[in-house]
Amino acid sequence: MKKGLLLIQFFSMFLCLSSQAQQANGIVVKGTILDAINKDQLVGATIQIINPKLSTSARLDGTFSFNLPKAGTYTMHFHYVGYVDKDTTLEINSFKRIHILLRPAYSELKTVSISDKQSRETESSAKRTEQLSANMLNVVSAKAIQLSPDITVANVLQRVSGVSVERSGSGDGRYAIIRGMDKRYNYTLVNGIKIPSPDSKNRYVPLDIFPSDLVERIEISKTLTPDMEADAIGGAVNMVMKNAPERFYFNASISTGFNQNVADYGFNAFPVNAINKQSPYEQNGAAYIAKPADFTRDNLNYTNKKVTPNAIANLSIGNRFFDKKLGVMLGGSYQNTYRTYKNIFVPGDQYIDKTNAVGVLQIKHANFRDYSTQVTRIGLNLKSDYRFNENNTIGAYALYTILDDAQSRLTRDTIQTGSTRAGYGTGQTWYYGRSKYQHQSILNTTLDGKHTLMPGLKFNWTGAYSLAENNIPDLAEYQYNTGFFADGTNPTPYQHGNTLDATMHRVWQDNTDKDLSGYANLAFTNKLRDIPYTITVGGMYRDKQRDNKYQDYRLNTDGTAQPWIDIYHYSWSVNNANGSPANFNTYRATEDVSAGFGMIKFKIRKLETVAGARLENTSLSYESDALETQVGKRGSISYSDILPSVNFKYILNEKNNLRLSYFASINRPTFYEIVPGGNVGDEYSETGNVLIKHATADNFDLRYELFPKANEQILIGAFYKKIYNPIEYGFTGVKFDTYSPQNFGDATNYGIEVVFEKYMGNFGLRANYTYTNSSITTTKFQTFNNQTVAQLPLQTRPLQGQSANIANAALLYKNTKKGIDVQIAWQFTGERIALVSPVYEFDQWQKGLNTFDLSAEKRFKKHFAIFVKVQNLLNTPDEIYIKQPTTGNAAPVSYQVPGSSQTLASKSLYGQNYQLGLRYSLQ
Repeated sequence: MKKGLLLIQFFSMFLCLSSQAQQANGIVVKGTILDAINKDQLVGATIQIINPKLSTSARLDGTFSFNLPKAGTYTMHFHYVGYVDKDTTLEINSFKRIHILLRPAYSELKTVSISDKQSRETESSAKRTEQLSANMLNVVSAKAIQLSPDITVANVLQRVSGVSVERSGSGDGRYAIIRGMDKRYNYTLVNGIKIPSPDSKNRYVPLDIFPSDLVERIEISKTLTPDMEADAIGGAVNMVMKNAPERFYFNASISTGFNQNVADYGFNAFPVNAINKQSPYEQNGAAYIAKPADFTRDNLNYTNKKVTPNAIANLSIGNRFFDKKLGVMLGGSYQNTYRTYKNIFVPGDQYIDKTNAVGVLQIKHANFRDYSTQVTRIGLNLKSDYRFNENNTIGAYALYTILDDAQSRLTRDTIQTGSTRAGYGTGQTWYYGRSKYQHQSILNTTLDGKHTLMPGLKFNWTGAYSLAENNIPDLAEYQYNTGFFADGTNPTPYQHGNTLDATMHRVWQDNTDKDLSGYANLAFTNKLRDIPYTITVGGMYRDKQRDNKYQDYRLNTDGTAQPWIDIYHYSWSVNNANGSPANFNTYRATEDVSAGFGMIKFKIRKLETVAGARLENTSLSYESDALETQVGKRGSISYSDILPSVNFKYILNEKNNLRLSYFASINRPTFYEIVPGGNVGDEYSETGNVLIKHATADNFDLRYELFPKANEQILIGAFYKKIYNPIEYGFTGVKFDTYSPQNFGDATNYGIEVVFEKYMGNFGLRANYTYTNSSITTTKFQTFNNQTVAQLPLQTRPLQGQSANIANAALLYKNTKKGIDVQIAWQFTGERIALVSPVYEFDQWQKGLNTFDLSAEKRFKKHFAIFVKVQNLLNTPDEIYIKQPTTGNAAPVSYQVPGSSQTLASKSLYGQNYQLGLRYSLQ
């Protein structure tokens, strides 16, 4: 925290020096330079005085100033890339304030629907999109992303009001939680088209698979209109990839860096190329009897590396050809990063019965884990369009992203109970090794057309093919145990020999999701008396095919006590030599979603209204490889929903909007949640639920918007959601040890959002705060005197993943004349439930998290820039607690604070991440 305060003091000192510098003597000329059409600030525009030769640049708020030596007549020259230069002569005898408007160079072209490439990537363009949109939007521009500390889309999203992220194993953001609604209640679009998820269990898309440099802007929709797909109770994330420019565009960067933990502790690597990409079952067929030699040992052989620098490169290039009719944009991104992090983990087997009392929390195990993960992220983007004439345009788009994650996990597990544990450092100890390699990819291709059939009548269509893949080949593990004991005669504990444990697993998982989608909309625009209106009707159809494969082999030591030396010096046999030929987790599924909508948009004086309804039908069926005699081998569900919505926008004036909206939405269960299969996980078993219902919701929003200047804003809003049959995971079964999706009755979620963005000269402040309150009541497990209580207690809790308080702030400094940009960003996520427990008041809560990030850029020689990014500046620990004391342990418990009312369940330290790079931009 001290480091963060020092940085804030550093910016304050800059602000004071800037203020003092403005007190210089002379005749002062101040002015503002704006876009002549939409009044956007032209940040960085150059202003020159011819004689004497003076020059400056427009600041963050579009202002500039000169201190002239004397009164006289001066000629001034104004220049901004993509705009028509302007010259003016002024007679200046005393203080003068001027207002300059530059006209975009493209405005003289006759072709319609043309906009300047640079303007679409600026902050002012993002604010303009928010102001003019029919629904409630937050937009993050490419320029803001470029100058931010973030390199993935997921990390960018955590800066948006009302959005927090769920992190991956490496500490990076992975999934967006919007307005306290868990990731399952949101969906992801690429250029307005929904994409499938490579996740083996869920619909939501891992957003860390997308490099942020490929994005032109990110749009977060908080409310829906009838032409948007309805399965978003929280919101929708739309990634708009870089479009074809109006002139030659070139942007490239290369950078390197390192993770502080890697520098401190090294990196535990294993040979990924040693992994068997296919299981014996897949390689040889169902009749094959697997042998011990079919399972490699090399992927469990770890080498500690000391020097593992990161490598990151990005390239975007585009232009228009054939008299500006054909536009092409190519983009590519490569990221290879290494992370090491330390984790303390307490497994979930904590509840024990008591005599003549309710059960209590007991810690049986405490794991200390060393993770090392190498993430390779590749993104390729092609976007093109062809303008036949003013009335007809077609576009083609392709995006291919890859995320390869090679992770090693070395665990030391110490027993916390039993007579052998006399205190710290004594008792039974287990050592585990696990190697996991995961390959995920998303391919999205679209072909679309925009046509004006006749004045006032437009027809748009889109065809899309998407493929998401997830492959985890040969998830491998080993386990051996030892112990440290004190025999009463020697105070120093002694160690008995290392002994291999009996059973190890080798698992192959593979799944694909294929989407074939079609969209068509017809819009008619006219006037009824003096009231302009647009009526739009349309529909969509999506055929989704899911293919899921799962094989689990168990390797046994035949009950013999083999000493552990290393991975190469013991023998095993294959317990299930034919693999897992008949299991629920190998299945094929089909989902057909069809929808139609009608919508009208009209404006009566200052009130703009968008209203209509959407009808969606969902039909899902599956067939698994389970035995014919097993219940649930195949199944199907079908349901339809009529979903009305209305969005009001009252335009108080050109800078103020007042919005009010209502929309109905849904949330579908996933294939995995319906198929009655299951996995045996690290801490508990998972299974589907054939009786699960899809969730529905009524959503209400109110927001006041003020845009004082083109890149400034003040937003104040409130929302309320009533969710019927929300889908959340909880525990079931006789022993309450099975984790499954369930409908927990109804829930509410409401809150407020505030956004503030203001610029003063070279300084800026960007901040937002969201308060969210959700509530759901469910039954929980409890025992008294070793018996389950007759009347299970009710517990009211927030929805899983919902934080009451989320806040962001960024302090910005920009000197366009010297080419300097500096940003320090703070992000706070309040406490939230990370895991819903089956036991009364035993839920696991993630502690409130404060993170600081820093980024800076220095431009030189017109097109070059050096940049620095530092993430997790203060190395903030990520901690999870159970709000119960540890009362069932006789000896001291490792990693716990004696006498505390809370019990640590997990703690991770990810370390700082440093990046230094060079960028070349020609725009």
